[in-house]
Amino acid sequence: MDFIKKNLALSLLILICLLAFAAGAYLAFAEAGKVDSAQKKINSAEAQLKNLLVASPAPSAQNVAAAEQNVADLVDELEKIRLNLQRGSQMTVSRDGVRVMSSIQQYISEYQRRAATFTDAEGEVTPLTESNFGFGFDLYLEKGEPIQDKKANMAMDKQRQILVYLLDKLFTANPTAIKAVERELLEVKKTGKEAKATAQSGFKIAPAISARVPGAIDTLAFSITFQGYTDSLRIFINSLAQFDLPIVVRSIEVDRPQGSETVAAAKPSGGGLEDLFGGFGGTSPASAEEPKEDQKPVISENISTFTVVLEFIEIIIPSESENNPS
Repeated sequence: MDFIKKNLALSLLILICLLAFAAGAYLAFAEAGKVDSAQKKINSAEAQLKNLLVASPAPSAQNVAAAEQNVADLVDELEKIRLNLQRGSQMTVSRDGVRVMSSIQQYISEYQRRAATFTDAEGEVTPLTESNFGFGFDLYLEKGEPIQDKKANMAMDKQRQILVYLLDKLFTANPTAIKAVERELLEVKKTGKEAKATAQSGFKIAPAISARVPGAIDTLAFSITFQGYTDSLRIFINSLAQFDLPIVVRSIEVDRPQGSETVAAAKPSGGGLEDLFGGFGGTSPASAEEPKEDQKPVISENISTFTVVLEFIEIIIPSESENNPS
């Protein structure tokens, strides 16, 4: 204490130096921490840079330009696919309930007339349906009150035009009978017991076979059940493959007749190779003989029942999704 009192100025100078040293040491330590943190960031950035340089492809200006061009080409290709899928699908539909219901009534009457006067391949008139058949619009057979919902009117009008296309193809395929034509009842509101029961009775496509993708692909599904030979089904499916409208076949069910309906009586002549390809140098004695009573009948093609589920495909662009009511 005496030293401090005797050398007050020197003591104050030493104290100031000690405080300055402590402050400097603290600042040096803090800066060293910052330098260490900065060094770690530099090392991380260098590691990332090395990884990018050895990446394939490297993010060079040339590769970026190539990637942008590839994206543009893919967008163009997607547009071509979309246009191909939408080929022929630009229909003119009406929002007017009176006009839509009138066209539906005309549609029912027209195809009832065509079905009643249908002529088969042999030129005989063979009605294809019952007189009260609605061709998918059975709800409006007895009464056809206009619907006020504009979106429902547009959907029904589009369904009618698609069914016109499908039925024209089916009539050309020469079926022996049309048993059912079903569509999704999009105009039925899901409120009320009666409306709910009606909606449940309408056709609904199984999600497992549907091509619908919310926000990307919308579809209108139909089910047609008809009877005929295998050629009728083949002609019908092949005609749809022309893709005049974007309609795809989702499933086909075949119900073949059972029991005695699957066989036909044997031909009067024998059933050997000579009967199929002609005689080789004459007729065999067996072929000239009358068939025996216990001869087994041969299998022949019979009328089958076919149920075909189809979907009309519509591609939805996100910017257009709000303007597409169907």
